[in-house]
Amino acid sequence: MEPNSPRKSHYQRILFRLFGDADLEFIDQILSSGKSLELETGQFLFHQGDTGNSLYIVLSGRFRALATQNDNVLHALGDIGEGEPIGEFALFTSAPRSASVVAIRKSVVLELTEFEYLKLVSKKPEFSTLMARFVINRMRRNSLQQHLESSAKNIAVMNLQADRDITAYTSAIQLEFEALNVPIQVLDHDSHASWDTHDLYRALEDHEGLNFLVCSEADLHWSQQCAIYADLIVIATDFYAESELYEIEKRLGLYSQNILNKKIFLLLLHPENAPNPVNTRRWFENRKLDLHIHYRLNHGPDIRRFARILTNKAIGLVLGGGGAKGFAHLGAVLALNEMGVEIDFLGGTSAGALYGITTSYCDFDPEKIRFYANDSASNKLTRNDFTFPILSIMSGKKMINYLKKMMGETHLEDFWVTSYCVSTNFSNASTRIHDSGVAWKQIAASIAIPGIYPPVVIDHQLHVDGGVVDNLPIETMYNYPVRHIIAISLTQLRSQPVKFEEIPSAGTLLMDSLLGRKKYRLPGITSILVNSLTLNSRQKQEMSKSGVAVYLEMELKGIGMLDDSRWKEIVQKGHDQMKSALESLPEEEKFWVREP
Repeated sequence: MEPNSPRKSHYQRILFRLFGDADLEFIDQILSSGKSLELETGQFLFHQGDTGNSLYIVLSGRFRALATQNDNVLHALGDIGEGEPIGEFALFTSAPRSASVVAIRKSVVLELTEFEYLKLVSKKPEFSTLMARFVINRMRRNSLQQHLESSAKNIAVMNLQADRDITAYTSAIQLEFEALNVPIQVLDHDSHASWDTHDLYRALEDHEGLNFLVCSEADLHWSQQCAIYADLIVIATDFYAESELYEIEKRLGLYSQNILNKKIFLLLLHPENAPNPVNTRRWFENRKLDLHIHYRLNHGPDIRRFARILTNKAIGLVLGGGGAKGFAHLGAVLALNEMGVEIDFLGGTSAGALYGITTSYCDFDPEKIRFYANDSASNKLTRNDFTFPILSIMSGKKMINYLKKMMGETHLEDFWVTSYCVSTNFSNASTRIHDSGVAWKQIAASIAIPGIYPPVVIDHQLHVDGGVVDNLPIETMYNYPVRHIIAISLTQLRSQPVKFEEIPSAGTLLMDSLLGRKKYRLPGITSILVNSLTLNSRQKQEMSKSGVAVYLEMELKGIGMLDDSRWKEIVQKGHDQMKSALESLPEEEKFWVREP
């Protein structure tokens, strides 16, 4: 490698990110001690079960980890990008490789054998500390954090309507990246199609920042090269155009089943001040997509959201269940809005689904949120809705009719911000994630508290409240490309002992209430039922909360599950506690604040 070459400087920066405490001289020793290996697309670095204890560091390119599990099916475990190590556990344990690793585009790794590692340690003993620290930190990452992947470096962009100028959209995105101090390099057919593959590869890898490869139906060979070198493919289309497969999609075989398939995002372009999307699902037919993103022209939140997703800085909001306490979620969202926190993905269970998806349906507009808070409370949705207690004590009709009136036949896919909710599939005793379908029905399934509301039938199966299995669906949020998660729980995990030895009789409780003594503070029958059903879920919540950027357990003592008459007070509590939680964070942890 040439001294002071751009490539060497690039590799030095990668190793500095990995081993931050090392000096330049030792970084160069690591580079000179290791062996540089170039792998072509589809070439395996090693296979599951192989022996060998070399450590590899990705200097350029992208790899995919694959493993055959108990079902004897090959599963993709995730992608490994530039600057990440591969096989570090084998360096210390000499155990067989637990997964196969394959290059999904042309890549370079630095191989360090055990012998070379020990030589480096003999020269600089603290290197063992650096490596041990890295391995320990990786082991400490919980199962949810393991889903985090490095952001894409090379992004192939395909405009399905080649005759339509989308410069207004792309220019706004480029300006946003510049504001984020992310260097952008655009390579298109006219300027780079004549380059040979070696020069193109070097231009991509030596650039510090994002590479946008603009594909063209006019030159399918160039477009094929773009797809090969890409970490991510973004298909841009006019939302109102015909949704059948286009020629470039067919010719490049974008949706064929292959372990080397790149992730594909569908970018749906809308005009300025566009009405709410309708029938988004038509774009999913015959396409295998990892994500769809709605983008309105000149709409700042959409532009910033797309940039955050591509740079691995997206923000997810997860909201837990808790009946009428869910009004606190509305207050929390209003506080997030005031503090300048924009939400890129939203998920919730039960009350978190009801109030959270309502805020998403409102596109996080504070005025609309306040309107629906007042309007839903005024309609007293949990009052005068009793039925014969065969399946439940309430019919749920008032709530469902209100949701239908508010959202109509809008599907979750039509929301400007990707949203999901969770229910429990009673028919097969499993978690059901609702990220598509008619919104009101998915919410109804998520809030169907057993014994309170009747089950909801979806796809010929019964669904009940999601809190039975997952009252704060943080784990589901990691299915999306998020970096920062804000999780809000309405149920307290801490111990709440009582001040008496035996449960008093019903008569004693009645007299205590009538006389206003409040000697016996006991939850109501609804709270006991709901909390009993969600005990197992709360243990899951305890384990998963450590992986989030902001975890807020709302203090809503004394508010009942159906106490919506106090909605203004609950909204205000949610607002004040969320704002206080954000303001109390150290400045370096305020991830939503842009660097000056």
